[in-house]
Amino acid sequence: MATYSGRHDRTGTWQFMSAALLRSPGRMHELKDDIESFLHILGWIALSYLPSSMGEDERTHTLWLMYDRSGQNAAGWQEGGSYKAFQFVWGAYPGEGFKLTEHRPMQELIGDLASPFLARYGKPPTEERQKRFEFLMPQYRLNIERLSSPEWFLRTFEDALESPGWPAKDGAGDRRIAFIDGTARQRQPPAPRIKARKAVPQRVPTSSGSLKRSATPPPPAPQEKRSDLDDNSDEGIIRG
Repeated sequence: MATYSGRHDRTGTWQFMSAALLRSPGRMHELKDDIESFLHILGWIALSYLPSSMGEDERTHTLWLMYDRSGQNAAGWQEGGSYKAFQFVWGAYPGEGFKLTEHRPMQELIGDLASPFLARYGKPPTEERQKRFEFLMPQYRLNIERLSSPEWFLRTFEDALESPGWPAKDGAGDRRIAFIDGTARQRQPPAPRIKARKAVPQRVPTSSGSLKRSATPPPPAPQEKRSDLDDNSDEGIIRG
């Protein structure tokens, strides 16, 4: 069942929220948003940790564009997700030219989960286009059905896990990109653990001003430019 959240700060992890929720604060939350969130977790992991054809700088920039970029709209709400929607429409998720050099089943799983979102984030087909591309309509309708099907989602995962090509040793490895400073939602590297001496209480100097610790605020986030892409929900598109 769809749920509604009118909170200014939406629940959930920003990086993994669906493009539809990021682009339209306060909209209805649906099953397709949860399916998309699982996909964004896989995409983020693949870009951050798995060996691929992308260099470190390109990975870092793609991660920022895809998962951290945001802007403030006229009402003061934070919006994002345009790059996610764009990559879905062009069939390039999680990034143009991204190709894993190992973990082939992971690449295929991400592609299989991403493909139906072409039907969500583009311009809906007109009657003329539906007639012109009638041979594509069965796939279009199938994509719409899949976005509302938990059975399809689970079956896709099960099929991927049964595929050959998974590594025998798949323990966590080092992150393959540098951390980025300057975004409020960006994960920061953990501070090194050290054996500290017993803390000695320090006298706090009095001041007529605020006692809050001062900090340099992060630079303002770039304005999120909305593209012509929209969430068509149950309508979808045919690209061509």
